[in-house]
Amino acid sequence: MPRDRWLLAGSANGMDTNLTNELLEQADTVFPGGVLGRHRYAEDSDHIPVSGTGAHLVDSNGRRFIDYSCGGGSLILGYSHPAIVSAVQRQAAEAMQFVSIRNEPAIRLGQRVAQMVSWVQKVRFTLSGAEAVMMALRLARAYTGRDRILKFDGAYHGNSDYSLWNRSTASGTETTLGDPESAGIPAAIRELVLIAPYNDITTTRQIVEKHWRSLAGIIVEPVQRSYAAHPEFLEGLRQLCDQFGVTLVFDEIVTGFRHALGGAAEVFGVTPDLGAFGKALGGGLPVAAVAGRADIMDHANPHRSGVNDGYTYVTSSQAGNPLAAAAGVATLDELRKPGVLDAMHERAEYLKQGLRELLEKRRGIEAQVVGFGPLWDLAFCGTPITDHRSAQLADKTLLMRFHQGLIRNGIMVRVGGRSYFSTAHDDTDVETTLHAAESSLGEL
Repeated sequence: MPRDRWLLAGSANGMDTNLTNELLEQADTVFPGGVLGRHRYAEDSDHIPVSGTGAHLVDSNGRRFIDYSCGGGSLILGYSHPAIVSAVQRQAAEAMQFVSIRNEPAIRLGQRVAQMVSWVQKVRFTLSGAEAVMMALRLARAYTGRDRILKFDGAYHGNSDYSLWNRSTASGTETTLGDPESAGIPAAIRELVLIAPYNDITTTRQIVEKHWRSLAGIIVEPVQRSYAAHPEFLEGLRQLCDQFGVTLVFDEIVTGFRHALGGAAEVFGVTPDLGAFGKALGGGLPVAAVAGRADIMDHANPHRSGVNDGYTYVTSSQAGNPLAAAAGVATLDELRKPGVLDAMHERAEYLKQGLRELLEKRRGIEAQVVGFGPLWDLAFCGTPITDHRSAQLADKTLLMRFHQGLIRNGIMVRVGGRSYFSTAHDDTDVETTLHAAESSLGEL
């Protein structure tokens, strides 16, 4: 459907479709690709979000959606949660920034993280999950005196050079390392990144045994995209790191405070040395953290005499700013109220079970419900998905069509990307989503 037709069909509440067209045209003029990052909607679903309340999003045409993009997962309490709004308003009236100087909201947020995540002894704040990952890897290299990092096929760890030398393209040994995901990354990074297949501890062990003398850390998402690590896989990584003196880093940007208050260690029973937290930590404001063992984190102590003493630069001017920290305190205090996280998980499972029942009725569509914990999506294939390679077997064209159908039926998702759940989604939202999914599947 052409953009103008979609906008006209979606106009409501007296909103002016010309304004949306004008804004989209201006975005095309001032932004590379017309977007803020890498995500762009097709013309038949392009929109300008204007406001959000709870689980609902309103665009500049007045169209109202039940939203599962959830700010890329950061809006774990939904849009404009009263506790966050109140905390930010109070703090904004006092001060918004002290240039990475200790302040009360930051101290309280650090205390909350250490209290809720059992293995965390020290915390250093950053502005984004990508920064937190970058700092965790730097700390791992400083602590071990080694340079290489091992990551897993298909994992996304943010925008640093190490992280974006990413996906292996063949079967699982380090010899299959492909090209970087971005131009502008030095070719020398190739020598510093090893890639193993996810959920394959045998191949990972072979790589570590060969390269451990130069290996600083292993970074892993306990839930990578929509699929979870096998418990024995994470246990095997812990054993390998202990055996060879390698730092185990959990990328908990998604799992932290979402899958459990204590993060992935609470879910899987495996403890890392360092972790990167983000998204849910700030409830929508930019705050993230690298955290972990005191002896590793102490390399960020500026009282060290210098590089020869292992001092590691882990800071930025906005990190720990009181505005975002106040939002973080309010978010964690809401999440740890009795029953809040449990109710979100129960509704997410209710939605996924409903989707399974819809697929059962449509035998002509080969698809499965995916998503561990409060994540959900469909994968249009019959093969179980446990890693990046098996995920590539799914029909991406059908997924795009399904997502576009959801949007036409009032359900906002990131087309081609996974969907999140928030504490603001209620039973009515789930029922409405299932009706929209049924219509979208019918269109396929």
